[in-house]
Amino acid sequence: MKKILAFILAGTLMLSAAACSSNGGGETTATTENKVTEESKDTEESKDTEETKAETVTPEAVEKAVAAALGDGYLCTVDVPEDELYVCPMGALDLDKVESYVAKQTQVPALNVDSVVIAKCKAGYADEAVEMINQSYAQTVSYIRQYPFGVAKVEGARLYKVDDLVIFIMAGAVADENATEEDAAKLAVSEYEKVDAAIKDLFGSVPQNLTVIPEPDQGGNGGGLIGG
Repeated sequence: MKKILAFILAGTLMLSAAACSSNGGGETTATTENKVTEESKDTEESKDTEETKAETVTPEAVEKAVAAALGDGYLCTVDVPEDELYVCPMGALDLDKVESYVAKQTQVPALNVDSVVIAKCKAGYADEAVEMINQSYAQTVSYIRQYPFGVAKVEGARLYKVDDLVIFIMAGAVADENATEEDAAKLAVSEYEKVDAAIKDLFGSVPQNLTVIPEPDQGGNGGGLIGG
């Protein structure tokens, strides 16, 4: 009789343990699923917020924010006239497909190629605008590589697309003429960090930089486009 009772007790304990294990596993699975769902929701909300801000942030607001972030290092103080847009990346775009834009350059573009272009594109044109700006940018990189000065700043340019807003920033303080290439590169990095911070303040995050860096040809100048 004692053996029978012992078997019954052991069976009861095993069933209880299995039930607890089953419930515990269910709770763990539910917790994991809830966590994944919450993370996906946060990502979607972040994207929605970025796109919503892109609908309300104007090209003028972006330009002002970048200018304020760079301070004295911001040299793009001249508006490019519409009949001279060909001298900057804005000239590569179809103005009929752009709602509004800002195009700025330096006082002497031949000596300092800094350029700022922000375009609010009509629906469906932003991706093409990015491609056209990259083609213009490739020419600038090829040009600047012929000289030993300012290459780091040009190659560090930013090209962002936030919904229908396309932002091209090639700007920042000029390195001292006696600065080494390493010092010039460090300065460029620090200046673009300011640009990124300004963009993040406007949109809540920093979009992917879509610039495509041209591959140097055998002579050392800009060649065909490669992924940046």
